[in-house]
Amino acid sequence: MKVKIFIILLIVTLLTVHQVSSQEAPLLSVTVLNKEIPALPGSTVVVPFSVTNLGNETISNVTVYVTGPAQGFQYSVKVIRTPIEPGESLNDTITLRVLNVPPGEYNLTLVAKAGNVYSSDRFVVSVGVLSDYSLSVEVGRRYIYGHDVAITFKVVSKSNGILLGSIGYRVMSGGVILKSYENSTYLNPGEVWEKTIVLKHPDIGNYTVELWANLGGKYKRVTKTFEVYQRKLSYDVYFMDSAIYVRVFNSTGGVPGIEVSINNATFETDSSGQVSYLVTKPGVYRVTLNLDGKIVTTFVDVKKLILTPTVSNGTIIVQVIDSSGLPVPNVTVVASGPLGTDYEVTNSSGIAVISLKRTGYGSIVIKAESDHYLPGEAIVTVPKPSPTTTSSPTQTPSNTTIPVPPSTSETTPKSSSHLGLILILSGIVLAGTSYFAFAHPIIQEETLDRYYFLKVRAPRLRPLENYRVERPVKAVEVRTTKGNAKVENGKLIWELDLEPGEEAYLQALLG
Repeated sequence: MKVKIFIILLIVTLLTVHQVSSQEAPLLSVTVLNKEIPALPGSTVVVPFSVTNLGNETISNVTVYVTGPAQGFQYSVKVIRTPIEPGESLNDTITLRVLNVPPGEYNLTLVAKAGNVYSSDRFVVSVGVLSDYSLSVEVGRRYIYGHDVAITFKVVSKSNGILLGSIGYRVMSGGVILKSYENSTYLNPGEVWEKTIVLKHPDIGNYTVELWANLGGKYKRVTKTFEVYQRKLSYDVYFMDSAIYVRVFNSTGGVPGIEVSINNATFETDSSGQVSYLVTKPGVYRVTLNLDGKIVTTFVDVKKLILTPTVSNGTIIVQVIDSSGLPVPNVTVVASGPLGTDYEVTNSSGIAVISLKRTGYGSIVIKAESDHYLPGEAIVTVPKPSPTTTSSPTQTPSNTTIPVPPSTSETTPKSSSHLGLILILSGIVLAGTSYFAFAHPIIQEETLDRYYFLKVRAPRLRPLENYRVERPVKAVEVRTTKGNAKVENGKLIWELDLEPGEEAYLQALLG
């Protein structure tokens, strides 16, 4: 009897525990309605499923998700908030995306979770073979004539298998094929075929670029066009204010980005189409411009002002010539000394006369400047002249009577005839002195950087005939304003004829 009572109590206890567990933990079941789903890379797969409430309590907020390979698929999560009554089922779908995975069958699992209770079901995604790819051509629309044109061809595999076939391209202008290519090849999944070609300074005109491929049984083709054009450009090249200026322009204004070379230095025109190049030495400068493929070369002869001062009778006679030996008129000469500054302008012979009354004596700095020449400078020291000494007049004794000629007399005193004789003799002496002072030629020399200058001035009272100047100068080029000059056995030889007072100049480029 006691045994029967114990068994009855045990059964009642187990039933009570089972009922409490059922109330605390709901029961559910998830089922995939399509066990095998076909798909291709890049596609989105829809997985239908059904969730059934197996318990005796209403369930809600059921989370559904898919698990499977870590790579090749993009998964999603779904929450079902609709209440599911006991014994009822709810149908729904969840999506996943197939990436570029190889062909084959992939096992995936659908999981449903409510509270701490899980349910799962398996299904298969059958990924097929996808033969696809993309084509692209990278090239600009317009190019300035004289520049290279780079073209990049690209084929990108979007297949999940190996693509077999051929790839080719063509570049054409005016119906003529300029470049072509064709080759059999293969592409692995996700592989990129890329090739860049460069057209060197193509001619002016319109161009067509074509890229084609036949891979995996699919033929594709893409085309691009571009134009090569030339602008109508003009230019100015000049020297001013110690610099060489280059300006490139068209009908709309200055043109930037034009390549300009001055000797061995290369520049590009700025936003206003200009290039400036500071010059410190005289010489011939080569300027080359690339005007949209048209190469233009010009030369700028930069000359320097050379000053030759000569002190004469309270003045400084300044001869201004350029580095080629020619006189330069209309140049302002500024002389500064202890007393002040004198400003003069050279005449047609390139001569300016400075007054020592304005500058004073001592160290005189003489400068000549012009917009079209490099400035010149010279320093000359002028000593102050000695004061004229005169003997003191003899005092006349107070008791001496000085005879006074009658006011009515018109007879010329004998002293007047003596005075005239003295003036005539003084003129003869002065003429003789001037003759000997100006009977010899004046030669002046100067070396400036790689240039050697020589000036010869004939005497004012006689000409120079068959005059010959020799100097131990090594020169590679000689120019003169008169006569003949040559370089022989390491010597500079200049032969010339000059009229009285005439000047001639020689310029030599030292080697």
